Amino acid sequence: MTHERPSYEATFSDLLQHHDMLVQAYQETITTHGEASLMVFNGTFSHAILKRAKAGDFRVQDDFGGTVHHYNPTPKEIAFAEQVFACCNPTPAYGRADIIWDTYGNHYLSELEIIEPEIWVRNKPKSAHLIANGVMRFLQQGVL
Repeated sequence: MTHERPSYEATFSDLLQHHDMLVQAYQETITTHGEASLMVFNGTFSHAILKRAKAGDFRVQDDFGGTVHHYNPTPKEIAFAEQVFACCNPTPAYGRADIIWDTYGNHYLSELEIIEPEIWVRNKPKSAHLIANGVMRFLQQGVL
């Protein structure tokens, strides 16, 4: 893939001139392991899903043919997601910590989604109550 880089340089330069972008380093394991999304409500883990890319692609989003699967995170992954949210002040009422893994199995934060996250409530309908409780907490504290 490195040999293709020069052919995209002009396109990339043009995009930089006209758009704000977030560029993430490619992790090869995204094609073999996928990306896990851990939903956290009021600082506490609720549920998780695993996004997988379609064959021959690296993008896990369903817009590009990716699929969503149930995921049982490890206790370390859950603690990590909760620690990420604990760094926010105030703690968001809801959101998700997306994690990926390196070739050694170590997990890393790829994205913290707290502005307009997809939080897969349909995969755990009872989590809607956790969101409502978090919003009520913010209202009672006068944060919103």
